[in-house]
Amino acid sequence: MRVRSFRIAILMMAVALVLAACGTAANKPSHNNQPGNSNQQGAEATPGGDNAQTRMWTDGSGRQVEIPVHPQRIITTQYLPEMLALGVKPIAAPRHLLTNFASVRDRIGGIEDLGAVNELNVEKALELNPDLILTMEDNEELIDRLSKIAPTVVVTWNNKDAFDHLKDTADVLGLSGKADQWIADYKQKVAETKEKLAATVSPDETFGTVVIGGYKEGQLRVYADQNVGYTLFSALEFPMLDIVKSAWEKEKYPLGMDISMELLPQYAAADRLFVVQFDNDPDFLNQVLDSSLWKNLPAVKNNKVYVLENALWFPLDVLSLEQQLDDVVKLLIQ
Repeated sequence: MRVRSFRIAILMMAVALVLAACGTAANKPSHNNQPGNSNQQGAEATPGGDNAQTRMWTDGSGRQVEIPVHPQRIITTQYLPEMLALGVKPIAAPRHLLTNFASVRDRIGGIEDLGAVNELNVEKALELNPDLILTMEDNEELIDRLSKIAPTVVVTWNNKDAFDHLKDTADVLGLSGKADQWIADYKQKVAETKEKLAATVSPDETFGTVVIGGYKEGQLRVYADQNVGYTLFSALEFPMLDIVKSAWEKEKYPLGMDISMELLPQYAAADRLFVVQFDNDPDFLNQVLDSSLWKNLPAVKNNKVYVLENALWFPLDVLSLEQQLDDVVKLLIQ
């Protein structure tokens, strides 16, 4: 995942499909089962002593930016879930963050829509009079335009996981302690989820993921411990099929591992199967679900297939990861 190629794919899906996202992605939420191992992207110095209203910040692009110590009117082009997890509501964000992320649906009231991220309504952003703007790298022209409106901080996206994004956002906002507490609470929730599922899930069962559809026609993918598979295999540590594990040990697949239908009996032969169905290619979706290869999979035959909401399981943000834990419990304990 890592992140650059997946982020591009998420932006493509935001136009053609539901997605961000993983925002979004291929930002792998965590490669080492230890969320929150972030390398702080900027050093800070507070001029003027304890009563200073601003401070200097070195952002992810190496720029020195004078930012408010306590910003009140923040615009973000990428880090909406991270801000909401910290208890901070921005005044505006791009449309895909407001419409394509299930994790934020109940928290976005009052946030202004700035339109498509690749055609951001900069004029509207100016009218909203922000005192801080959070953005990501790779669009120097947009960063330059936003910097003329308000102090604009680049928070690095590429080669960072979801917990890094939370911590880096918190660092800019002066809320590092809240990020640490959120991550500690998340780890506790993972432990509690494992306990809830202990009586339902046998340690001998294998788990698998299948994604039907996506950002190109006729696409069929499986995932290991990244993206849609993170909660299952990295957080909850469910056993995956040996063939999938072996494939990922040899090579990471930022956008999932493309397989042909003929390989379903090998790569989707898990006891329990978690499936994401994109609607961009309905003919192919029906072709897969109606095939004998699909119908003869162990999980299909034993009624242990769980359809996942793509707007919850594809974005790569901490709120999505947290809510995925609830979704797993709801799906497996029926």
